[in-house]
Amino acid sequence: MSGALDPIQEDLPLDLTPSPAKPPATPRPVRQSGGELPPSLVEQVLARLRAIPWARMRATAAPILRTGAEQLGTAAKVAVIRSSTVARVAVKRGTPYALQLAKGTARISFIRALPLLIARTIHLFGFPAVVVRAAIQFTIAHRSGLAIDEVVYFRVDDPAAYTVYEAPPKLGTAIAITYLPTLLLAFFSVICLAPALTPRAVLHLPITWVTWVQLWLGLSFASHMLPSYEEAGPVAEQARVGVVKADPVSVFWVIPAQIVALVTRLGGILPAVVGVAACWWLASSIFR
Repeated sequence: MSGALDPIQEDLPLDLTPSPAKPPATPRPVRQSGGELPPSLVEQVLARLRAIPWARMRATAAPILRTGAEQLGTAAKVAVIRSSTVARVAVKRGTPYALQLAKGTARISFIRALPLLIARTIHLFGFPAVVVRAAIQFTIAHRSGLAIDEVVYFRVDDPAAYTVYEAPPKLGTAIAITYLPTLLLAFFSVICLAPALTPRAVLHLPITWVTWVQLWLGLSFASHMLPSYEEAGPVAEQARVGVVKADPVSVFWVIPAQIVALVTRLGGILPAVVGVAACWWLASSIFR
């Protein structure tokens, strides 16, 4: 039928895209019957806070707070007064006692440390004799076939040198390791001290620096000729055990070993004094 309209087509011609859909309209807040908007959340919270009876609550809490503050201030004042009193008593009574205690502790510490200080000074003064004695002792122990764990030739302590070796099975070996260095050091001391102590009228020699070196070496050898207690103690114990077993060497050596162990028990001061006195007397009496 001519003249009739074409049916509606869903597809648009000429590749035209449909226009984007408009967003839905935001609904407007409904006005109350007076033409005004309802109050917001913030306005509602502020209105509730204004409605709280702050003045009445403040008037009720004021006496309670005032009373608590007064009680707290009184307690603090009493605590300060009592603490200041205790502090004054502590200062008056405690300070002299603390000072006296500190002085007593320092005095006791100094008295205990004084022998060790003197012994270290003797070892520093006679370090050549310390090294020589340790070398002789190590040589004898090594030649005896004993296992040696450690050797210290010199250190600033008491004893100044030591040798850690296997316990000798025989008393004769222990005596050789401990007392053969004593005989050698006594011999070296007398050799050094005799020329220095001999009257000048006998030798007709002036006193020079050699004389002072002889005195120094002689005194150092003499002060270290006796063994330390770590060396003399085991020998004395071994000799005492040998006496029980009727060992002739132990019977002969037990008394000298006990005497040397007793002399060396308190450190290196008394052995040094005994050694110097003995070598000085022996060296000075050779040419007189």
